[in-house]
Amino acid sequence: MRRKRKTSRPETTAVDRISECPDSVLVHILSLLEEIEDAVRTQVLSKRWRFLWTLLPSLVFRYTAIDDYGGEGEGYGVARNSVFVAFVGKTLFSSDCKLRKFEVDFHYEPRFASNVDSWTRFVTGKAVEELYLLLLPELGEEGLYELPQLLYDNYWFKELHFSCCRVIPRGNVAWYSLKKLSIGYVKFSDDVIERILAGCPVLETLELHNCEGFSHLAVTNSCMKKLILRDFLDIWDDSGLEISAPYLLSLEMSGVLGKRCRFTNISSLVDAVFNCHFACFEQDRANDYERIQNIVVVFLASLLHVKNLTLGTWAIEVLSIMEAKGLSSPLLNCECLTLDTKIDKYVLPGIANVFKSTPNVEALIMTWSFSSPELYGIESTMLLNYDEERYWTSQKWTYKCLVLHLKNVTISDCLMKYNCESNFFSFIQFLLRNARVLQKMVISTPSDARLKEYFEAAKKLLSFPRSSPDAAVIFC
Repeated sequence: MRRKRKTSRPETTAVDRISECPDSVLVHILSLLEEIEDAVRTQVLSKRWRFLWTLLPSLVFRYTAIDDYGGEGEGYGVARNSVFVAFVGKTLFSSDCKLRKFEVDFHYEPRFASNVDSWTRFVTGKAVEELYLLLLPELGEEGLYELPQLLYDNYWFKELHFSCCRVIPRGNVAWYSLKKLSIGYVKFSDDVIERILAGCPVLETLELHNCEGFSHLAVTNSCMKKLILRDFLDIWDDSGLEISAPYLLSLEMSGVLGKRCRFTNISSLVDAVFNCHFACFEQDRANDYERIQNIVVVFLASLLHVKNLTLGTWAIEVLSIMEAKGLSSPLLNCECLTLDTKIDKYVLPGIANVFKSTPNVEALIMTWSFSSPELYGIESTMLLNYDEERYWTSQKWTYKCLVLHLKNVTISDCLMKYNCESNFFSFIQFLLRNARVLQKMVISTPSDARLKEYFEAAKKLLSFPRSSPDAAVIFC
């Protein structure tokens, strides 16, 4: 009997198909890594990878005070700060391509001034289009880094973000290609902010957060479309902040507000977000409330022509107190209304007040971003004299927006997740019963929803009567 000869299978060798990709593909893969350190480490993989990281068009350096072995504290932080600065310098020296973006975010100390100066020279030499200098000082205002004069004259910048710096231009500012400017934790005069805006002829978006020292903001550039103001705490400045921006389309105010803002010309404004909470003092709550109410009323009175309006928790709570006092909000012409608040007894009268003052609303969006603490304690006792569970059923006011215009309602998953209670259900029931031309109500279900719990909630919501024959309630 003849034995069958065994055929030997050819040995297969692993093929590194990733390394066979073109440089452009591999560099793109490296650019997806969150940490620049990880991209640099790939040079040990093989000769093919040795220099690829030097071709990255974007270099982002973010400092952490926790070392690789879990150490933490002042000693570790100081040591790692020096290591971080050295690593940035070494990486920049090895970079071998035109950079589009450079970002550095770390705890700045005056001893590193020469290092940061060398980074800024590197940036100007590489024609960087996006620059982020986010320098958190260790020594307060005395330890701030002063922006070098060469940065004020740069044609290449398209986006510029800096914080915790001294801004002292000794000549004209020339950011002729700049489209987005974000400044944080900076104190400058009216003259400096005026020179900055004059030197940005094509600027489209301006963001100021935690800035102080100036009282006028005049934006005459026709390209300027969006203004973002966050955390204005200069509450001792009685002059407030006067804003004129005739070409502005979008305005967003958020965070802690302590400075009075007056708008003299925002005639082109289409979108406005007012999601602030206000700086208060325990020892003078009565006067604080009057100041806060005045800020809200003056701001809303500037938005009579705005089409898309977002109001946060504190503004709505102020309107609740005004409703309890029999005071109405200024009449608004918005067509899309976003209320960023949870549904509790402190906001129900405020929502009613908003409905009275927005007769043309066609779309209502309900969200809750947890961004604002509550106004509890400031005249809130005025809001406790009603049964919140029966608030909407006791309403005898006919809301024009519900009768004639409201067609779409959107409720976010976050609001649904944390408001499956009587106030939430009674509010939805009120909308369905009174929105006579409603076409669609979309309720987003949280991704971590407990199916049985939300099935019961959905069944309850679907059982509510609807005054509009075309109204559809959709869960997604």
